[in-house]
Amino acid sequence: MSTTALAWPSRGSSAAVALLPWAIGLVTAIDYFDNALFAFFASYIAGGVNASPDELVWASSAYALGAVLGILQQHAWIERLGYRRYLAVCMFAFAAGGVGAALCDSSMQLTLARAAQGYFVGPMLGACRILIQIGIPPARRAKALKAFMVLIVFGGALAPIAGAFLVANFDWRWLFASTAPAAALIGLLVLWTLPDIGDVEPHERTEPHYIAYVVFALAQAALQVVLTRSHFELFTGSPALIGLTIASVAGLAWFGWQQWRHPAPLVRLHALRNASFRVGLALYVVYYYLSTGFSYLLPRMMEGGLGFTVGNAGYFTGAASFATGLLVFVYLKYSARLARKKWLIVVGFGIAALAAWLLSRVTPQAGREALLVPLLLRGLLMLFVVLPVANLTFKPFAAEEFAHGYRLKNLVRQLAISFATSTVIALQQHRLALHEVRLSESANAANASFMQALDSLTRGFAAAGHAAGEAHAMALGTLYRTLEQQATFMASLDGFTAMAVIALAAGVFAAWQRTID
Repeated sequence: MSTTALAWPSRGSSAAVALLPWAIGLVTAIDYFDNALFAFFASYIAGGVNASPDELVWASSAYALGAVLGILQQHAWIERLGYRRYLAVCMFAFAAGGVGAALCDSSMQLTLARAAQGYFVGPMLGACRILIQIGIPPARRAKALKAFMVLIVFGGALAPIAGAFLVANFDWRWLFASTAPAAALIGLLVLWTLPDIGDVEPHERTEPHYIAYVVFALAQAALQVVLTRSHFELFTGSPALIGLTIASVAGLAWFGWQQWRHPAPLVRLHALRNASFRVGLALYVVYYYLSTGFSYLLPRMMEGGLGFTVGNAGYFTGAASFATGLLVFVYLKYSARLARKKWLIVVGFGIAALAAWLLSRVTPQAGREALLVPLLLRGLLMLFVVLPVANLTFKPFAAEEFAHGYRLKNLVRQLAISFATSTVIALQQHRLALHEVRLSESANAANASFMQALDSLTRGFAAAGHAAGEAHAMALGTLYRTLEQQATFMASLDGFTAMAVIALAAGVFAAWQRTID
């Protein structure tokens, strides 16, 4: 980064200067909002384009692949466009991608639209955080970081509420269409508030690394195919998956070797020499896995298992997230007094394990009161895990090393979210099929309780004026819908049990580490 990027010239407007931190924060908030929206309402999106579970995983994987490729080219674009134009172009392109996703009629179209959106919005977290660190003077950096963190927290909390309103009153297409005008307005705000910094003269620009970029893109695409398909077919029985795995590992190994030795790499891997950075990346991976898992499992349990409407599920979840999100102001005020943030992280994973365990013990008759405590606990993850992990992970780095380290962390974030989405969907499908088979085994003439319920429902439909055959068919349909609801509920409980085990293991791992003391 040139020294011109460190000088923050004013655009001549006091209003623009005052709004600048909020503009940067809003760029990142739209990323968190979009990710939370897709995870929470994935079933409605899949139903809208008639996508099977594995096709939905393809859309998630395509988004992650686009994001990773965008992150690798982030620095090159900034050197050519500067931060102001780069962020604005990404916002406008993301808005166009949102319109494209809203107009999709097939899973393939959705996959392509999400890949384009990922390329443009995926790098925004890293770009904005790096911009705050190396571009804003230290005297103003603390306020900018507060705005940045507050908007991230509340951007994710707003997604279930906004999505519930849109799905309940319109349809799934509005989940994507709603982000388009918001992103376009944020892009205009960026053009107004940000100064022209970050671009350099052509002779000062870093090498584009075309060959390395293509090799990485192909290797990462092959790996995403393997991760996606291995959840739905036997890995050892598929020569194609084995071949793709070997090719992807070889390509990524060559890319890592080439980037490690290059004096001006696309992504500097030397940060991995730092033990606290390696531990921090591992903890980030677990957090993003848990966060994505909670976001995917909660609506399925609430709507498919407990009978919540989409509106009630979204409003209740979002309200709980907003309530715990308010604690970010407490954290920002008192966190500096906590010298050993490691134990905040350990407690945070303990809270995640407790929230998941409580959700795994919910009964089919549970109402909102049984969900309130675990939802509030789940909302504390950002405060107890992400914020202290960020403080410990990047503390040793100077400005240039910070930029490369944060880009690497953002790569890991996208891959962790994609992996979490694919594995949680696969786990749900496996457990759902298992419970459906077990429950259907009891739905036969030998089961007195089943036959009694069938006769009772049949008489009820017949009393309502339906013919005997029609009443019997309606009674069977009602019972099998109940069976499906029970299977969905039980599969969700299994998912939360898995989340609790992962969180406990992460807490033990964090407590064991001495490098983050």
